[in-house]
Amino acid sequence: MHIAKNLQYLRKRDKITQEDLAEKLNVSRQSVSKWETGEAYPETEKLLAICDLFDVSLDGLMRTDLSVELVNTKDDISDKTQSSGELGKNGADAQPETTEHAIFAEHINKFSRGIAIGVMLILLGIAVCIAISGYAFTLSGSTAELTSVMSGVAVILFTAVAVFLFVFNGQKHDAFKKNHPLIEKPTDTTHRNFPTIMAGLVSGILVDVIYLITTTSLIDADVIKTSNKDMAYCYVTAAFMAVLAFIIGGLVYMGIQHSKYDVKIYNNEIRHIMNPTPKDRIASAACGAIMMTATAIYLVIGFVGNYWHPGWVVFPVGGIICGIINTIFKAKEK
Repeated sequence: MHIAKNLQYLRKRDKITQEDLAEKLNVSRQSVSKWETGEAYPETEKLLAICDLFDVSLDGLMRTDLSVELVNTKDDISDKTQSSGELGKNGADAQPETTEHAIFAEHINKFSRGIAIGVMLILLGIAVCIAISGYAFTLSGSTAELTSVMSGVAVILFTAVAVFLFVFNGQKHDAFKKNHPLIEKPTDTTHRNFPTIMAGLVSGILVDVIYLITTTSLIDADVIKTSNKDMAYCYVTAAFMAVLAFIIGGLVYMGIQHSKYDVKIYNNEIRHIMNPTPKDRIASAACGAIMMTATAIYLVIGFVGNYWHPGWVVFPVGGIICGIINTIFKAKEK
């Protein structure tokens, strides 16, 4: 990012002292000094005020070396005008430049797909684990024990792929945020089908739960005949988890997609990254510790007690606790 260098250049170009700039932005001179040395970053409203004050774009302020860019502005405009005129004479149209908003939308599309697939894989791994455990009920002796172990291995494999997707897409997202610190406005104001899709996915969860309760009740009442009820329960639960995986994946995908239309979500995330508060650090550390603890508990009860199912419950419980922690800390900030 070039904000520190650009701020110095623009202030000197317009012959404004740090004190003058601080007064115009209603901040201390020390804050301006830290911005120019790169020790801190202006908040969103201050960045927009700086853009208005110096008549530059937010993208230019953050990503472009204005000391070089502005010197050649007239030459660039002249060249573009001449090129445009030549293309017009030849009957050809100029190729439109890719906007920052289009780049942002494309990134969010890739990021939401990667994270949603990772979430789906974790839940599908649990479904496969439960299905294999059900199959183990039809076996005996060492074969049954080996099959039970394989159910745990299946979860680990699916989780490993999911973790790779989380880390890979997370790194891509972090790099994008460094190169695109703030987005001024969305490509569109809303996703016209967002409420309908979200309502459908939530309703799908309820239908899936009804299926699980109804089917297990019918097995209990011997309406559904089976030679091994434990096996039947496992298969029904595995089917429930498989459907739930796609529904939760859809919710995650749509939730991330929503930030493409409501850029306040993205900008607030950037603000917390640039200027993290003590509460942000505590919440992040707490959630990391909770999920690592949940993973350790799951592996212990799985390998020691062979409780791969229903041991997977520790993950959604951990996620819920993390959500509660983040909600509490955000509520205290308001």
